[in-house]
Amino acid sequence: MDRKHRLNIILTFALGFTLLYIGVVVTFFFLYAAFTPDQIVLGLLPPGPPDPLMMEAFKQMYGLNDPLFFRFLRYLGDFLTSNLAYSSSISWGTPVFDILMRSVPHTIELLIFPLVIGIILGYVFGRISNRSKRNWLKKGIQLLSAVGVAVPIFFFGMFLQFTLGYLFPLFPTIGYKSFMYPSPPLITGFMMFDAFISGNLALALDIREHYVLPTIILLVAITALMTRAYSSNRAKDSYKKKTIFSHTAKTSVVFGVIFTYLFLIDVTFNLYGFGTYFINALMYGDYFLIRGFLFIFIILFAATIIVSNLIFSIYGLVKDKNELPLKDVEETMEREPNLSAVSDLKNYLNKIVRSPLMYIGLLAVLNSIFATIFPELISGSTYAEANGIYIGSWEPPSPTHPFGTTQFGRDVFALVTYGTRGSVIFGAGAVLIGLIGGLIFGLLASKFNRKGHTIIMSVTLVFYVLPGILLVLLATMIFGNLFGLLMFMTGLLLIPGFTRIIGNTEFRIVPIGKKIVSYMPLFAGFAILLYASLGFLGFHDYQIISLGGLVSQARVHLFDAPWASFFPSIAIFSIVIGLFILHEGLAKQSR
Repeated sequence: MDRKHRLNIILTFALGFTLLYIGVVVTFFFLYAAFTPDQIVLGLLPPGPPDPLMMEAFKQMYGLNDPLFFRFLRYLGDFLTSNLAYSSSISWGTPVFDILMRSVPHTIELLIFPLVIGIILGYVFGRISNRSKRNWLKKGIQLLSAVGVAVPIFFFGMFLQFTLGYLFPLFPTIGYKSFMYPSPPLITGFMMFDAFISGNLALALDIREHYVLPTIILLVAITALMTRAYSSNRAKDSYKKKTIFSHTAKTSVVFGVIFTYLFLIDVTFNLYGFGTYFINALMYGDYFLIRGFLFIFIILFAATIIVSNLIFSIYGLVKDKNELPLKDVEETMEREPNLSAVSDLKNYLNKIVRSPLMYIGLLAVLNSIFATIFPELISGSTYAEANGIYIGSWEPPSPTHPFGTTQFGRDVFALVTYGTRGSVIFGAGAVLIGLIGGLIFGLLASKFNRKGHTIIMSVTLVFYVLPGILLVLLATMIFGNLFGLLMFMTGLLLIPGFTRIIGNTEFRIVPIGKKIVSYMPLFAGFAILLYASLGFLGFHDYQIISLGGLVSQARVHLFDAPWASFFPSIAIFSIVIGLFILHEGLAKQSR
């Protein structure tokens, strides 16, 4: 085994345990900022007027009066010993461990089949996209995968609930089992497996039937995601172009996206897994339950990183027949022919004007921008009128209201127009924040020598410790659902992406500019998807019309007023798919 592969094996575990520790630190300070000792203790006390002596005893018991450093040591010790305490609001007095044993394995059980099959199908489709000489087949796979990623997963879930659960009642639409069956005994925490080994075959079949629609959605979404991940590696031996750091970053992004999918599906179908319990814990301030879920998440994240990097390292060891120099462990930098800036820019512009994808994406994006600038002209309503209170709630589409009405008789078309404006502003603001941070770190990485470059790239891994949706949700718990805060936090999440793109590009204005321009639409699309997902979960600024919030509000009327959730969802999809197509057109010409 040469030095490169020995170093990869060492870094596999070093990175995993470092990210594990950083995750503990990050969650500690988030929870420390969100909860005071009095809040924590009040939740643990029985109902009634609080007893000051009992409160002080609880503070001493949990070390809540200790200095910050010792509180952190206590927090770290609780993490290592699984001292998870008791729920203080969701299920008062119930051990957090018991809640985790019922919800977390239940969520993992739902993920196993679509994850395994999705990775296999994504690999197959990605390889076909890379190697096929048929241009229509490559573009077809890329387009379908882009559509699969761009569709808001909660909209896909509600669409199947409406079609296969309501119009054609083939499968259950909510819950993990029918009400007629009692919950299976807690043996392993995997609901269907526990029902089967306890001898209740009817319950096991019923749970499997409730899993059908969520499984279909996760399978499609994961397949689309993995297809794009594999098809982005154009070279046959693409692993040689990656380092343990870049592989960790990519694994972290995929892990975060899949976790977000699972989180939203759990809430959409009321499965009472990780997502549902965590949202409820945030809303009701259940400190120990929030902490327990974050502990579990960090362990799963670190384990995923270690296993993934170990497979990557072993694969590289088996693949490489000859010794490779140690420098191959460093990040690779893209270099282009040494043309003058004017000639380089002219060639790039000549390529762009011949790209049909660029025109299609640009047209869709310009429509959204036009709605952002002139919402009153398009909708025929002012913001106050769009948000007014009228008679005729949940009315179907008509000449007066072409998209129908929603709660309080509000016109869906006007709400969608103003919601589009909010989404575009959010995406543009988040990209600007991410770009500023990415330019600072990326240009430094691009300018530095190999060691400085590697250090900066490895530091960006800190941003991947928590998925974007979890990080933003924790921030809202502290500061509230402010539009500017949500945009700022999302922008921070885009910094490592811009940093890696800029840092791995040759330090010249035109090559870096081409990369930035081509990836701005992609990052804006993901920012808007995250914003819509937060709105769907109920975390958005209620002074701003949110497309995701409109979908969430209309969920309870899915079967009698489907237009109220359908049109906002289509608006989200239209904005995001336009940005993704524009990215494809620009990225193809920037290579």
